[in-house]
Amino acid sequence: MKVKEIFDQQNVEFNNINFDNFYSISIDSREIKKGNIFCALNGENTNGHNYIKSAIENGAVAAIAERKEIKENVNLLKYPLIIVDNSLETLQKAANNYGKIIKAKIFTITGSAGKTTTRNLISKVLGSSFSVTHSIKNYNNHIGLPLSILQVDKNDDFAVIEMGANHIGEIATLCKIIKPDYGLITSISKAHIEGFGSIENVQKAKFELFDSVDDNGIIFINNDDFRIKEYNNNDIKKVTYSIKSNADYELKIIDYDQFGRYTLEYMGKSIKLNSIGYGAAQNAAAALTVGKTFGLSTGAIIKQIQDFNTPQGRGNIINLNDYFIINDTYNANPLSTNLAIRSLNEMNSKGKTIMVLGDMLEMGELSESSHKNIGAQIAESKINYLFCYGENTKHTIESARQYDMMNAIHFDKKKSLAETLISLVKPNDIIYIKGSRGLKMETIIEKLKKPRT
Repeated sequence: MKVKEIFDQQNVEFNNINFDNFYSISIDSREIKKGNIFCALNGENTNGHNYIKSAIENGAVAAIAERKEIKENVNLLKYPLIIVDNSLETLQKAANNYGKIIKAKIFTITGSAGKTTTRNLISKVLGSSFSVTHSIKNYNNHIGLPLSILQVDKNDDFAVIEMGANHIGEIATLCKIIKPDYGLITSISKAHIEGFGSIENVQKAKFELFDSVDDNGIIFINNDDFRIKEYNNNDIKKVTYSIKSNADYELKIIDYDQFGRYTLEYMGKSIKLNSIGYGAAQNAAAALTVGKTFGLSTGAIIKQIQDFNTPQGRGNIINLNDYFIINDTYNANPLSTNLAIRSLNEMNSKGKTIMVLGDMLEMGELSESSHKNIGAQIAESKINYLFCYGENTKHTIESARQYDMMNAIHFDKKKSLAETLISLVKPNDIIYIKGSRGLKMETIIEKLKKPRT
């Protein structure tokens, strides 16, 4: 990337800049690679300008820095700097400028659940025939999205970009940074509803993606989600998919194994999934639809789907001392937790089934009712034990017990929860662990893995 081209913005001052090209932009001085530019951001807990020196020492060719910070610390002027009024706005504008240069078609994905896994799976399918870059980690907000765009190779065919939101207008703003050529919404549910106020507002926010797609582009509709199906702009091309109703691309579930990993069928050919549960089937349907839309052979698509392994913390199966742990600790909301309950209920366990849940955060006024609803669902399932951690899951336990589930226990400490699991678990048991990111439920797995004394 040419520095003068990417930073073609008003009020930009170049200080000690003696190079023409750079490779990318990073906001973490510890992750700087040689040839990167470091963007110094002012965060809630740290000031990136304090790390300009270490970024340069780690190989950054320059740093983006704010004028007011330079005035307070003129010693920074000895470093190569791109001096601006606002570092974040400069980062976003740089991504916007770069987006006009790259030839890659922008494929954007949002949704209440399944965004990252679907993004990875679609990238894998398209990557079998095209040059593809996708979002870094789960970088899907006003900071992460521009960083992801700036990682795209100039000659890539596709950039598969994830977008997240916790309030109305956020996705529309992200789409101004990079305009989508294609858009897909995985699901619409009450995830992070605290910032939206209602499910109708969640739907409105997700539809901002479809509204922003280029007029000559395509939007992909999950016909199994009635809220997505309600999108009614007929001026843009739609491609639909489903595993239980009529659609352009129809798949069906024909079998599932001990751990609830489905086998799907498409046009007489079977697709055996490595990932567990109904959500994995939806993700596979989306990926197959995208692959077919862009001309890939059914055989090539199926191979990529069957070779796909779930990202860490999103339903990984761990065999530990002849019992099994399902690590679904990355996040939790009502939809993904409903799917988790369904998955565990469908597992053909030769032992006990144990659901371990942490709080679902960012639920606002719906928190209590949502947690109670989860408790009722578990009590009415075949799940044998329910262990919970977190203030909100007290409602889950209360509800489960009201439905006569006596093996429902709340724990104030993860340590005691893990110790109870250790004393209870036997060979062939299945423990499904899930919770919102803030609960860090994976630490329970770490405790289970420790050698017993």
